[in-house]
Order: sequence, then structure tokens, then C-alpha cells
Amino acid sequence: MDFFQHQEQARKRTTLLVFLYILAVVLLVAAVYILIAFCVIQGGGNPFDPVLLFGSIGGVLLLVLGGSCYKISELSSGGGRAIAEMLGGRPISPATYQPAERRLYNVVEEMALAAGVPIPTVYIMDKEPGINAFAAGFSPREAVIGVNRGTVDLLTRDELQGVIAHEFSHILNGDMRMNLRLIGILFGLQILAVVGYYALRIGSVSGSNRNNKNGGGGAMIMLIGLGVMILGYVGMFFSAIIKAAISRQREFLADASAVQFTRNPDGIAGALKKIGCPNVGSAVSNEHAAEASHLFFGNVCSMFSLGNIFATHPDLTTRIRRIDTRFDGCFPKRIEPINFIDETKSPSRKYNGTESLVKPERSNSFAQNIGNINLEKILVAGTLLQSIPDNITEAAGNPLTAKATFYAILLDADETIRQQQFETLSVSETPFVVQQTRQIFQHLQELADNTKIPLAQRVTSSLRQLTLTQYKQFSNVIDKLIAADQKMSLLEYTLKAILLRDLDVHFGIAKPLYVRYSTLDSVRQSVVTVLSFLAYSGHTDVNVAKKSFETAEKELSLTDPIEHDTDCTVQRFDQSLRILAETSPILKKKIFTALMTIIRYDGEITLKEGELIRAIAAMLAIPMPDWNEFG
Repeated sequence: MDFFQHQEQARKRTTLLVFLYILAVVLLVAAVYILIAFCVIQGGGNPFDPVLLFGSIGGVLLLVLGGSCYKISELSSGGGRAIAEMLGGRPISPATYQPAERRLYNVVEEMALAAGVPIPTVYIMDKEPGINAFAAGFSPREAVIGVNRGTVDLLTRDELQGVIAHEFSHILNGDMRMNLRLIGILFGLQILAVVGYYALRIGSVSGSNRNNKNGGGGAMIMLIGLGVMILGYVGMFFSAIIKAAISRQREFLADASAVQFTRNPDGIAGALKKIGCPNVGSAVSNEHAAEASHLFFGNVCSMFSLGNIFATHPDLTTRIRRIDTRFDGCFPKRIEPINFIDETKSPSRKYNGTESLVKPERSNSFAQNIGNINLEKILVAGTLLQSIPDNITEAAGNPLTAKATFYAILLDADETIRQQQFETLSVSETPFVVQQTRQIFQHLQELADNTKIPLAQRVTSSLRQLTLTQYKQFSNVIDKLIAADQKMSLLEYTLKAILLRDLDVHFGIAKPLYVRYSTLDSVRQSVVTVLSFLAYSGHTDVNVAKKSFETAEKELSLTDPIEHDTDCTVQRFDQSLRILAETSPILKKKIFTALMTIIRYDGEITLKEGELIRAIAAMLAIPMPDWNEFG
């Protein structure tokens, strides 16, 4: 199953979620009605009164649906960041010098570049000594990864890489959006427990107040609160069933994917074995851990597990034996913190050029390779990052100098145009940023071209620390720098697509991508425009361009003529890509496969075509590693 099929499957799992939720609400309404009817019978009333029935239904729906809508709205505004902060997470700076945090960020960074997705914001939950981690967000563009303090202090680099690879599987398989929806939806089922708890407290306070002449009223409130609380735990029971039904198999898939990504089963197996250590575990003490339990790498609580029947995660021993068949079921007795000095002396794996990247011969196999991480990609990503000088790496990690780094990447090779760009910077930026831009530009001349996009992605991670006002100013300066030569190159377009599409969503300027189109006819004109632009851009011979266009159209069963080359502007290309970005995963796969048919039509892929396909991938939110593996 490829990236697009995983995304489509994740969308379809929402249907199962809705069915289970409706069933849970119906059963909860029935439970509430039975409780109220019992109380009415005790008072000598009629339990079959329609007012009683519809009052029960209305009251439960108001509470459950109201609670769900409230939580969904809260999460929609914050996404993965809201979850990380709710769980007590602290974001780590890309420029951190703390050894454990630096190692963690490097592992996440390598994995992101290998997968071809934006580098997630990384959080550490300092108050959690166990081993656990989670990924959260509505899409790979805005994902966050959070880890317990014990995860960075107790795991070796290989074990940490296994855990992070597991979380990247959730990012790439489309699990995160549904996981966030699950938190919002299930909150409504759990809200009765919250209401009952506070009613119980109010009744207790009222009954113990000596000045309160109506002690019986306090007792009644306590009784009602206890009943509502019991019903609330019925809702929590249903929540546990829904989580187990949706989450458990995905954990097996993520474990297997982690082994596939890293080719190192000992890494993730070692992390799971350490979780089994009696003094370590994977528990999370935060008060919100239960509602987010299905997000985590390991179990965070055992509520309603009933011998693991309704647990959100498979049994630990079972998970390990699926990876390491030799496991005897014995867990470590004691785990010591990692000695980072000794670990840095061990040679790290690097790409030595002998491992071959996967280079599919057909566009179909290319599409199937999208979103799949392998060891070679991870090694190449790590080697690319290590090739960037320390001074530039340091500059990319600070928000102010990160701006200067991105400006430097965009500076034109032509000195006249570059001078105009510096004049723009002098008006729009501080002298410090302008000076940093000049210095960084000089250092960039010594770097290979294939390091620019990885560097831009590293910079993007740091720019999330800007304020909204600072970001708007930065975005405006970017537009002016690109416009200095009165045209937009493909590299400029690619960099802008990578940067602004991600950060616009992060700062709330743009909305996350949603599926609006599921049929080819609904986006027909946009497809023709993009195919035409790509055909002319990739082939200087007009006849070859037309033939490549016609070949791609046949794959889509289209018969539209190619557009005139003068109509194929970057502006129309950009507008069409923005429409195609909102197509369903399966339709997006068909379109992207046709695009690759044009790219590969003449049997070679030029640097220009490589930049163009990366720009398309960035706009369509398709994972694409940032080196030329197209040829």
C-alpha cells in the first residue's frame, strides 16, 4: 500500500468512527433514560411519559454534541500544538545546545528530510520520566512530535530513531487527522463524567455546610451527581471501545513501518523492552493523558483495559515478538540514563555512496515509492545536513538569523539584481539582518546546490518562532526579493511553496488542506493547465512537448488539447496547483502519476525538471525527499 492509499484509507476509517460514535450516543441516551425512569418510578410517576423520553434524548445530545463541538473547535485552532501544550509539552529550539535535545532534534530532522515532509515542531514533556512519544496534527505540514523526558534520557540513538520512525509512520499514513478528531468527538462522551464529578463536589460542600438548613438538598445533589458520574463512566467505557477498535492495528503497522524505515529491528524493539522495565514504563501523569491515550507510542493508562481487551495499544510482549521472534518475555530489571559523551564517540551511520537510492523505471512505481522512508534516504539526509557548515546551521536555528539565511538563499547570482535585492532589504530589514544576509550568502557559495532545499526546510522550522507581525513582514520581503528580476524561477517558486504554504497555515493565514474534489471532471481545466505547463517546461521541442502531454492525458482518459505556450504562465500554474491540492488522495495519485509521465517522457530528468516536480510536490502536500532521485 502506497502513501496515497494510506491517506484514502485513513479518510474511510472516519466512517467507522462515525458509526461507533452514533452507536455510543444511542446507548448512552438509553442508559440515561433508564436511570431517570427508575427515579420517576420510585417517586410514583409515569416512566413512559413522552416528555421524559424526549427530554432525556435532548439533554444527552445537548451535552454530548455540545462537548464534542467545543473540543473540536478548540483543537481546530491549535492543531498538534494545542495537544502538545495540553499535555505539558515544551517546544525545543532548533538551535538547542543541550545534548539530549540536540540528538532528538537531529533524528527528527533526518527523518523529515528523508520522508520529504516539513520538519515537525518537537516538544519534550519534562515532567514525564517514562518512555513515550506521540505525533499530532491535521497534516504532515503542521505536525508536531512530542516525547517524554525519559525517551531522550533512557534510549540510545538507534532506539530513539525507532520510536521517531514509528511516529513518522502515523504522520505519513494519515492517522493524525483522525486521531485529533477522535479526541474532540470522544470528549463529548466523557463530559457526563465531568459534570457528575462537579455535581458530586457541589453536593458534598453543600451538605457539609453547617449554616445550610437544607442538608437534604445537598444529599440529593450528591446522589444525582453520583448517578451522572456513573453514566459518564459508561461514556468513557464506550470511548475506550472506540479507541481500541481504531487504534490497535495501526500500532502494529507503525511498528512494522519503523523497522522498514530504519532496517534496524533492534532499535524499536529495544525501546519497547525498556518500556517493560518495572521502574520505567510508558505512563503519562498529565491530567489530559487519558483523552489523548490513542496518540501515544505506548500505553499511558490502564483504564477499562480489562486484560488488554479494550487497551488502545497491543500487549507489549506481543508487539516485541512481532519484531524480535527470539524475545523470551523477560524485560530489563533496571535502565540507566544514556551517557551522551560515550555515545558521541560511536561512529554514526553515514551515506557512503555505495547504497543505491530507489529509482523506479516507471511513473507508477515512482508514485508507489512516495512517502516511503528507507535507510538510504535517512543516511543521505543525515549526510546532507552534516555537510552544512556549523556557522550556517547555527544561523538557521535562530529566528532572526534564520530570516537572513532564507534571504541569502534567494539572492540572485547576477550582481546587478542582487544589489537591487539588498536595497530592498536595507529598507525593510534591520542593519543586523542585512549584514547577516551578506555573510551567509558568501558561505552559501561554497555549498552544493542540493543542500539549499534541506537548508530552507531547516530554516522553516526556526521561523515558526516569529510573531505573526514579524512573519507577515518577512513574507512581504520574500515577495519583493523574488520580484527583483521581474520573473520567478522554478527554484524561487519551490522555495516559496515550501516556506509559505507551511508557515501560512502555522500562523493561521491559510487553512489546512481539505478534500474538496474527488472526480477528475471537477478539476479538469486545472489538470490541463498543469500538464501543459509541465510539458513546455520540460521539453524545448514543441512537438515532443505535445506528445508527452498527449501520453499523460491518455493515462487520465482526457482528450483536451494542450494549451498555447504563451498561456502557460507561472501565475496560472500556481492557481491550478492550489486547486489540485484539494483533491482526494486517490485522484491526486492519478494526477501526479500523469505529471511524472511527462517528466520522464524523453528518458531523462533535468535539474530544472527536478526543481519543478519538487515545487509541485510541495504545493500538493506530497512527501518528496529533497535530492534528485527522479532519474
